[in-house]
Amino acid sequence: MTDTIFLDGPVGKIEVFVDYPEGTAKGFAVVCHPHPLQGGTPHHKVPALMAQILKERGCVVYRPSFRGSGQSEGTHDEGFSETEDILFVIEYARQQNPDLRFFAGGFSFGSHVMAKAYHTLDVQLRPEQLILCGLPTATVQGLRHYKTPEISGDILLIHGEADDVTLLSDAIAWAKPQKHAITIFPGANHFFTGYLKQIRTAMQRYIQL
Repeated sequence: MTDTIFLDGPVGKIEVFVDYPEGTAKGFAVVCHPHPLQGGTPHHKVPALMAQILKERGCVVYRPSFRGSGQSEGTHDEGFSETEDILFVIEYARQQNPDLRFFAGGFSFGSHVMAKAYHTLDVQLRPEQLILCGLPTATVQGLRHYKTPEISGDILLIHGEADDVTLLSDAIAWAKPQKHAITIFPGANHFFTGYLKQIRTAMQRYIQL
């Protein structure tokens, strides 16, 4: 079952899709979608797959629409104010599920915003496990330069070897000093076209709930 709720966020309402698991919830999760000005929504195939797996694992999953997209108010702010909004959604989700374990993830622009939110949170408030797909860590041609903070913890990084939007070489340069492992799909583009089954398997193996 999926509900649509509206939160009174920092600059107005935030549209959030909430997916409920069958049976008793064992955790909660927040999942972020790709760039809204490039057609990204909470229903995009990659974050939707991520949410589905987390729901199957027993999580209540919150999928917010970024500022200025869907029915969320405000104006797109290149990931800066969006980070405030995601921290707001995380706090709301925690209040609704105070005794449950916390998980999180994001794809593309959404993974950048989630990484920034993760970095901002106190260590004890961070998600137990974090999935970041197609993480932008440097210049995305024709868009902007991303400065993704260094983060530590239990993180699954998934990247396409043929990604021409967020280059694998940039992801490796970002991950190398932090000694993060990267799950690379040979031949996969930024949107993992034709690789959803393989991504599902990687995420299912990773999530421990």
